[in-house]
Amino acid sequence: MATSIGQNVLIVEDEFIVANDLEMMLDRAKYRIVGIASSVQEALVFIDKQKPDIVILDIMLQGQQTGIELAKMLANMVIPFVYLSANSNPGTLEEAKATHPYGFLVKPFREKDVLVTLQMALYRHAHSLETCIRKEQSLKIALYDIFSQRGEWKQKMQELNQLFDPFIPHDYLFAGLINDQDVFPMLGVSQIGRDEYQHIGVTELAGLSGFSVQELGLILPDFFLVNSGICQGSDFGSLKSSNKFVDLLAGTLRFGASLVYQLQLSQGLVFLISFFRRQSDGFHTEHLALLERLKEPLMLTIDRRIAFEEIDKLRKRLEEENHFLQEEVKTNIEYGEIVGASKSLSEVFKKIEQVSAIDTSVLILGESGTGKELVARSIHNRSPRKNKILVKVNCAALPPSLIESELFGHEKGAFTGAIERRIGKFELANGGTIFLDEIGEMPLELQARLLRVLQEKEIERLGGKDCIKVDVRIIAATNRDLEKEVGEGRFRLDLYYRLNVFPILLPALRDRKEDIPLLADFFGKKLCRKVGKPFRGIDERAMIDLLQYQWPGNIRELENVIEQAAIVGDGQGLLTLGRQLINKAIEPGGAQGSTSGGGPKTLLEIKQLQQQTEREHILTVLKKANGRIRGKNGAAELLNLKPTTLESRMEKLGISRSNI
Repeated sequence: MATSIGQNVLIVEDEFIVANDLEMMLDRAKYRIVGIASSVQEALVFIDKQKPDIVILDIMLQGQQTGIELAKMLANMVIPFVYLSANSNPGTLEEAKATHPYGFLVKPFREKDVLVTLQMALYRHAHSLETCIRKEQSLKIALYDIFSQRGEWKQKMQELNQLFDPFIPHDYLFAGLINDQDVFPMLGVSQIGRDEYQHIGVTELAGLSGFSVQELGLILPDFFLVNSGICQGSDFGSLKSSNKFVDLLAGTLRFGASLVYQLQLSQGLVFLISFFRRQSDGFHTEHLALLERLKEPLMLTIDRRIAFEEIDKLRKRLEEENHFLQEEVKTNIEYGEIVGASKSLSEVFKKIEQVSAIDTSVLILGESGTGKELVARSIHNRSPRKNKILVKVNCAALPPSLIESELFGHEKGAFTGAIERRIGKFELANGGTIFLDEIGEMPLELQARLLRVLQEKEIERLGGKDCIKVDVRIIAATNRDLEKEVGEGRFRLDLYYRLNVFPILLPALRDRKEDIPLLADFFGKKLCRKVGKPFRGIDERAMIDLLQYQWPGNIRELENVIEQAAIVGDGQGLLTLGRQLINKAIEPGGAQGSTSGGGPKTLLEIKQLQQQTEREHILTVLKKANGRIRGKNGAAELLNLKPTTLESRMEKLGISRSNI
């Protein structure tokens, strides 16, 4: 067998004559001697200066440490070694054999035996090294597969546990992500037998330790302050005394050593993977070196997995938003703009301007059909959240059995029929606004959960265990007297106070009759365009009837009456036939009969009321524009009129700058 020219050899032998003989033999065979050491400490100095290709190692050495102890260190450094000894003690030989040497030379030895043993050891090591490289390559591929495939982190952690165990023996694997603000624990998996695993995440750890999940959440970030490295023996004791989470983990599950490795990912994220063992000397430097060699593939695959998850979340959110918006298109009554110039409505406008930019809860009060949803949309569209979604929930339209799932979402299997995870309206509205219409209809048991959302800014899906932080502005509306509901025990007092931070009371249409001509004109144009007919105004007599009617259904009823007139109209706008329909719909004595005769009765009175309403509307807009008529955000632009046309109308209505 050919000699291995140029291989570096370290001789660890405390007998000078034996060491000298070995040096001469190896020198003749063209080996390079990097040093001769008589103790473990001296050997480590030589190894630190120049890593040898192989070590000839005596079992019994000077000092307190034996060659067997050095052999364990060499194994961790992946340096092959051959024992050299005259010791025939069976116990010592068994202990030496357990370190898996690459050969064994018995004193006295022949030169031929030394050279053959060294060559065989180097060959075996090269072959085992190649095998290790292949195993590591397989490990990298398996890691890529685990993180590339879809699935829950709980399953991925179990697969990681099983994958790493042959390379880094351990009793518990714990991993997680952290950024500048939040910690995302990815569960822990404990090995309880061969190919048997037990999931021990934060929730399970809380049950075993006696701590609450909230208490664990407070000390969990401490764990992410642990530096990469091995901690065992007294060092692990020091780590426990300085880190509350490690102390709790070790005390609960009886660990004596840890191996922690941190990866700096993109977007400021840090991934931490940690291994724990019950024995106090369970980890070696080669284990840490393996993780270092896996650093690049781990970073790439985890970054990719996180990116995939973010894309998946965005896709699901877009699907939910798309579904929600499609339903909105089908069901929403769109008024376009809040129409009117009455004094009572001006007060509503003022309150909308005051509260829109402030991220506080709003309670909109008023009868059905007064435009509560429109006011909610106006507040949202004027707020800093205007570029986010506004989610509407009609609490009265949802069955009590579904409202909890609709608001907070549910996990797969949470109840019969829950075949997949679904996010709720609060999660969908994250970053935006949620409009809870008919809040007075919400069941008492759900009012407590809504109160928690307002107080803690977090939700919990039905069937879920984790709390989800949400940033949502709440606008609620009701046609009920909530103070009366509280007094009769149907509405929580604490929730009422939380919602009633900024109340807005919408006037009934019968209390703002001066707005009826503007509203009728607005709906007439809109609905005639919808049915493909021209709009040429509303019949005088019909307008008188509209003004005299009490409108129990408010604006919604007015729109319905105008729409009926537009549908059956004869092409002359809302004239002859339309007037008959209006009169029939609101005829005195009927279910919707008029109870007031105080409205205008002549065409002159109607025109005077229209002019007065138009004058007040123009004055309101001029005040909003700070008296400017022309230019950007001037009154003409806000009214969608030419400046010359507006000036002509102002002159006709007797409006001068002194009126502003």
